[in-house]
Amino acid sequence: MRLTQYLASKLKNFSNLPKEYIERSKKQVYWQTPKEINYLPRTVERKRFRYTTNRSWTGQFRQQNMPGTVRRKVLVEPIEDWSFFRGDRIEVLVGKDKGKQGIVTQVIPERNWVIVEGLNWHYRKVGGEKEFPGIIIKT
Repeated sequence: MRLTQYLASKLKNFSNLPKEYIERSKKQVYWQTPKEINYLPRTVERKRFRYTTNRSWTGQFRQQNMPGTVRRKVLVEPIEDWSFFRGDRIEVLVGKDKGKQGIVTQVIPERNWVIVEGLNWHYRKVGGEKEFPGIIIKT
């Protein structure tokens, strides 16, 4: 069991992208000293982000965390021994979906969220006009 947890901790959320690329795409530098000899390397950048279901290298994440936007901090108690991984079959123990089983499709450890296939859906009506009732999509 320890070997499995160790190996799973080395995988980075099944993103298949290098960690340096993800950090670079998240980076929002507000101010940086010139790259000359007489300046010390100093930067003023954003360090706290609001994590949602959008991955940190996507445009939606960048749009939700635009420079200059200040959002309320989400207080999350980090789980030390994370035992949910993508592809696991789980059963919901509490909430409106109690007793249902599903497969984990996405894990967001920054918010302690686990997205389960077929359970975490909201239905939205899109494109409704006078003559056309619109369509319903799952989000």
